[in-house]
Amino acid sequence: METRKFFVRLMLASLMLCSSVLYAQINVVHIDYNTFPQTNEGIFYSLPRTVVNVTVKIDRIENYQGPYADYALRYLGLKNVVQANTIEYKIADINITTSFEPDPDQYYFVEFGEKMSKGDKTGFLSLTDAGIILGTLPVVDTTSQVIKLINAEEPPLELEKDAFGELFRNYTDVSVFEKVDTIRRKVNIDTMTLERQYLKKTMVDKSPEQKAKEAADFLSKIKDNRFNLITGFQETNYTKETLEFMDAQLKNLEREYLKLFTGVRLHKTMTFSYKYIPMQNQINTEIPIFKFNKSKGVQDLDAPGGGKVITIRVQRVGNTNSVSSYLLKAGKSPKSSGFYYRIPEYARVTVKLDDNTQEEQQCLINQLGLITNLPSSKWKVLFHKETGGIKSLGID
Repeated sequence: METRKFFVRLMLASLMLCSSVLYAQINVVHIDYNTFPQTNEGIFYSLPRTVVNVTVKIDRIENYQGPYADYALRYLGLKNVVQANTIEYKIADINITTSFEPDPDQYYFVEFGEKMSKGDKTGFLSLTDAGIILGTLPVVDTTSQVIKLINAEEPPLELEKDAFGELFRNYTDVSVFEKVDTIRRKVNIDTMTLERQYLKKTMVDKSPEQKAKEAADFLSKIKDNRFNLITGFQETNYTKETLEFMDAQLKNLEREYLKLFTGVRLHKTMTFSYKYIPMQNQINTEIPIFKFNKSKGVQDLDAPGGGKVITIRVQRVGNTNSVSSYLLKAGKSPKSSGFYYRIPEYARVTVKLDDNTQEEQQCLINQLGLITNLPSSKWKVLFHKETGGIKSLGID
C-alpha cells in the first residue's frame, strides 16, 4: 500500500514539473512613452516596417555643335546636325523595391516569468543587429548584408572616351596659309622709268568656310582611299589583319572629321534614390517626392523654377480585411500576452510623372497590415525578418 502511494506521488510530481516547463509563461508588453515598467528582467525586440525605395535613372544628353555645322549641308549634304550646345535630360527607368527597418512605434518588452530557469533564458531570442525579432531559435542573420546592399553607393560617373578637349581634335589642324603678293615699284632714273617686281609673303588665317571646304575635301579623299583599299586598287597582297587595321584607322579618321560638321552627342546615366515610408493617413494620396525638368534634370521639391512633380501613391489591396473583422469581433486579449507579430498587407505602389510615364509594383507593406499576439506560453517561433510575420510555430 505504501509503495503504491509512493508511485502516485512520484507521478504527480513529474506531471507538475512537466507542466511548469511546458507552460512557463512569458509576458510581452508594447512599449510607448506611457508604459510603466513592471520589471527589468527581460529583453526588447521590434517589428519591422516597410521602406519603399524609388530608384530613378536619368539620361543626360549633351549636344555640342561642330565648328563647321553651318557648312554641313553645302559641302556634305547633311541636314540632321547639332545646331547649338545644349544639355537635356530624360527619364530612362523607374524602379520600385522595398527594404525593412525597425518600426519605432512597434517596440516590445519580453518579461521573463519567475518559473523560467537560467538555462531557458540562454539563447531564448534571436534578433537582428537592429533589434528586429527573428525567433526563439538560433537563426543565421543576413540583415547587415541587405542593409549594405541597399546603401551601396553608385560608382563614380566615367566620361566617354571623347573627353571635351578632344571632341573636335582635328579642328586644330593648320589654320593659316601662305599668301604671296606681287608688288610693283617704278623707279625713275634720269629720263628712264624702270619697273621692278617684289614678292611679299605673309601668313593669313583661313576663313571658317575655307577650313570647312578643306575638311570636306579630306573626307572625300578618305572615302576614296577606303574604296581603293577594299577593291585592291594597290594590287598589293595584304594580310587580312593588315587590311582590317588600315580600314579601321581610315574609319576612325573619317568619323573624327565628320564630327566637325555633325557635332557630338554624349550620353551619361545618372541614378537618384528616394526613400518613402508609407503611413496609414496617406493611403490613396499622391505624395510628391521630387521634381523633374527636361533642361535641369532631377530637382528637390523646393527648388526654384518649373518642372513636373513626380508623385508616389500607395493603395491597399485589402487581403487582411477579413482578419481585421475577426479580431474586432473577438474582443480584447487577456492581460498577459505572448509574442506580437504582424500580418502584412499587400499594396499597389505607383510612381507617376504623367499618364505616359509611370511605374507600378505590388508589394507587401508591413505597417498597413495588422498586429496581433500569441497566447502567453513558451513558444518556439520563427519570424520573417522582412515582415515580422510568423514563419513557423511550435510549443515546448
